[in-house]
Amino acid sequence: MTNNVFKHGLTGALAAVALTGSLALPVLAQDGQKEQARPELNPMSRVAALRAEKAKEAPSSDRVFGGKEAPKGAYPFQVALLITDYLDESPESQPNAQFCGGSLIAPQWILTASHCLVEYGEAVAPESITVLVGANHLAEGKRYAVTQVIVHENYDESSLDNDVGLLKLNEPATAEFIALTDGDVEQGDAKVTGWGLMEDGNFPNDLMEANIKLFPNAACNTGIKDVYKGDVKLTLESLAWRMRFSPESIDQATNAVAATMAEPLTGGMLCAGETDGARDACNGDSGGPLFTTVNGKARQVGIVSWGAGPMDGGAQCGYANAYGVYTRVATYKDWIAAKTK
Repeated sequence: MTNNVFKHGLTGALAAVALTGSLALPVLAQDGQKEQARPELNPMSRVAALRAEKAKEAPSSDRVFGGKEAPKGAYPFQVALLITDYLDESPESQPNAQFCGGSLIAPQWILTASHCLVEYGEAVAPESITVLVGANHLAEGKRYAVTQVIVHENYDESSLDNDVGLLKLNEPATAEFIALTDGDVEQGDAKVTGWGLMEDGNFPNDLMEANIKLFPNAACNTGIKDVYKGDVKLTLESLAWRMRFSPESIDQATNAVAATMAEPLTGGMLCAGETDGARDACNGDSGGPLFTTVNGKARQVGIVSWGAGPMDGGAQCGYANAYGVYTRVATYKDWIAAKTK
C-alpha cells in the first residue's frame, strides 16, 4: 500500500512526524488538548492476576522503590480493595485478591481512584469489591461489603483527569479515618503507602511506606514530556533502517512532535516523588493515600493515580525525573463532601 505521506510529497522530518501517527506511541495531544496518560487501566483484572503469578515465585526481601515495611497499626486509614470472587472464608485468600488501595475518610466511606472502579469503560458492580480494613498484612483485617460505587461524572479514562472515586461500606468501620487536606499544597514532605509492586517486580503482603516530596506540576510536566519525547525518538530510530531516516531527520522530527505536546498534568493532579525515581508508588498502590503530617496528624493531599516511564521499560514507575502523578484532593473536597453527606 502506498503511504499517503510520501504520495503527497512530504519528506524528511515532516514525513517522520506524520508517520508517528500510525505507530505505537503515547497519544501526543496538540496544544490546548488533553495529553493521554499512561495509566495501568483495568487493575481489577490485571493486578490481581499478576499478584497470583508472582506468588508462585520465590519470596522477595526487596522494598517498594526505596520504601520500607510500615509499622503495624501506623496507618489504620489505609484499606485494601479485594476482588470478591477471589475470596473464600480463609484470610489466606486475601493477598491474591488485592488490586488497589484506598483510604477510610469517614466510618462508612472509602476514597480511592476512579480507575480502580472502572473495568473496560464501565463502573464495576458494588458486590464485585470487598474492602479490607485494619490490615498490615493482607491476611489480616476485617472485610466489609460495598453497597455503592461512585465514579466521578467527568472521569476521563484517556487522560485520567478527575481520577477520584468513592465506595460506601455496608456498615461503619471502627478504624480511625484520615482527614482531608485543609488547603492546596505543592511542596514539602509527604508519604505514600500501599501493597503495590516493588522494585524487584514482586508484590508485598505487608503494607509498605515511602517518604517522598511534593513538587510543582511543572516538574512532572517537564519530566514526563521528556519521557514521551524519548519514546518518539526510539520509535523513529527503530524505523531508520527501513525508512532510511538520517539521524538529523530523526532529531528534527522528534523535536517537532515534542513541540506539539500538551501538558500531561491537569489542575486536578498533583506531582510527587523523588528526582532520581528512587521512591515511588507503583502498580497495585493505585487509589491509596498520599498524605502529609500536620501537628502529628495525617492529612490526605493526594490519591495514587498514574505514572510514566519509557515504553520499553516495564512498569510505569520509579523513573528519574518522571515522578508520580496523584489526584489532587483539594480540588475535589466539595465533590467528596456532596457525595458522602
